[in-house]
Amino acid sequence: MRRGGGLIISCGGRGNAVQILEAVGVVRAKRSLAHYFEGFAFPYHFYGPDEYSRWLPEAGFSSLRLELVPKDMPHPGAEGLAAWIRTTWFPFTDRVPDSAREEMIREVVETYLDRFPLDAAGDAHVKMVRLEVEALKR
Repeated sequence: MRRGGGLIISCGGRGNAVQILEAVGVVRAKRSLAHYFEGFAFPYHFYGPDEYSRWLPEAGFSSLRLELVPKDMPHPGAEGLAAWIRTTWFPFTDRVPDSAREEMIREVVETYLDRFPLDAAGDAHVKMVRLEVEALKR
């Protein structure tokens, strides 16, 4: 008897990092940076249960659970937020020359923290959304 397998996925889901992406958008639209982003297409896709509920059966899976789960991502202050941008958001930072990269990151952090200030403990918080998928092979 053949036994089917399963899968468990946890990845960025629809609505993930929207507020930080908005801050990046404000900064990259500035005259001094805009030309670096001509023809830019964001390479990440944050899908939701609607898409996966169609894709799983097409791939031979039955879904057990499809859920968008909000998460808080705290960062230790402005420098912690800058470090995360520096090490995570390469599609944006790699388009800017080394000589302008740190200034861009600083502006993204300032733009974000103007809208979403540090908490009383000095932490920055970013709203993230995880898509969690559990499915069995049919």
